Amino acid sequence: MVASPASRQPPFGQRHKKSKWEKHHVEDRFYLACALMTVVSGPAFATTTFQNTCSNISFVYSGNNAAISAVCLHSNGTPNPTTLVLQGISNQNGILTQGSGASTFQQSCGNIQIIITGPNALLSAMCRTSAGGSNATSLPLSNINNNNGTLSQ
Repeated sequence: MVASPASRQPPFGQRHKKSKWEKHHVEDRFYLACALMTVVSGPAFATTTFQNTCSNISFVYSGNNAAISAVCLHSNGTPNPTTLVLQGISNQNGILTQGSGASTFQQSCGNIQIIITGPNALLSAMCRTSAGGSNATSLPLSNINNNNGTLSQ
């Protein structure tokens, strides 16, 4: 006779000791869920492709606004100087963060650079903390594209 699942339960008030398989199975599901949340919520899928057809990419000021400047190719191959104002980036206690509205990070950050590493574009800076120190920080730039010689987001 095979014991039913109910008969394999420990008596009321006693803890069920998990087997190694159960522990690893729960851990595997936990790590899988964390990995999926990172992939779904992270900027990894917010592609940036402008670096593939633009050169001389740099951080600039457009009036008081933070911006990216580049020379991007039109679809016919001719170069076009272009600038895109960065939106919604702020300095939160020494850390660059993406939000909405006008960017304000440039008011409390220095040594601001755009760093291109293969398929990734990063905004890098030294930003002030609330304690008065400075912190090296970076933020992936996402959804920036070359739209026929013009940077767009």
